[in-house]
Amino acid sequence: MAPETTERGQVSPPEPADAQNGAGLTRRRLLTLGALGVVAAGGAYAVSRGPGLPGLPQLPGLGEPRPPELRIDPQPVDFRALEARRRVGTAAYAYEVTGRPATYYVTEPFGARLDRWLALHRKHVGQAPDEIRSYGAWVRGSSTSWHSSGEAIDIARLRSGGRDLTSLRYDQWRDAPATELRRRLSLYWRTAAGLHHEFADVLTYLFDGAHSNHIHVDIGRFGPEQPRLIRRSNAQVQAVQAMCRHVWGRTDVETTGDFDDVTRDATTRILEQVGGPGELADSREAWQAFMVATMRRA
Repeated sequence: MAPETTERGQVSPPEPADAQNGAGLTRRRLLTLGALGVVAAGGAYAVSRGPGLPGLPQLPGLGEPRPPELRIDPQPVDFRALEARRRVGTAAYAYEVTGRPATYYVTEPFGARLDRWLALHRKHVGQAPDEIRSYGAWVRGSSTSWHSSGEAIDIARLRSGGRDLTSLRYDQWRDAPATELRRRLSLYWRTAAGLHHEFADVLTYLFDGAHSNHIHVDIGRFGPEQPRLIRRSNAQVQAVQAMCRHVWGRTDVETTGDFDDVTRDATTRILEQVGGPGELADSREAWQAFMVATMRRA
């Protein structure tokens, strides 16, 4: 989502809160249940306690049916119905356009997932940012944007001590010299792997030009469920292919968005190398194992 002229997440003139949607299992109710670890659309899921990569969260068992994708549109809400936050995990939140500390507004479960993402980044990428720069989270809008429901955010940079640790501003460094470009692309995609670990929809510079200065994340596809690979998802497949190329050195993999035989072979070999389970498309556990391994890959 491209930057707007006003600061996203900054308080604009108040407007009446949206009416409650009382029909069926609402988006808000679904997120609440997911945050409590109770149920996802389609039924409950047991927790696997089998072996896996160290530090990998416990996930649904391999033999269980895949949870369905949600067919729920964003429900615009007033910012007063959301949680006001000034930090992501241990890092202060700042608006990218001004560089100043700011408040952003998200649902409580979405904020908790952001915190988990940053903890994963610290653990597996090894960076400890004290500031997250963003183009914003909630913005007044329509049912076409997860930003309007407080379930999306645009992340631009991870910083510490006044310096960038990882820049997701592809627009600023895409013409860097080859050696520097390789370093930045590796960090970009290792950071993106952490976001793909936690969020179903992750839009990078490969998605379109509007995302060349940030990575957009939301949880619209699965709600409270953790992500898994959807083969028809151009964004997911392109990201996996970019990770193969820029992190794992598999330059034979092209970023086509098609989960072809070359991509399948590369990801299967990587999972075998790190002791991950099966093939990437087999399970959520395989997806997350691949993302953890990619985060760790220096």
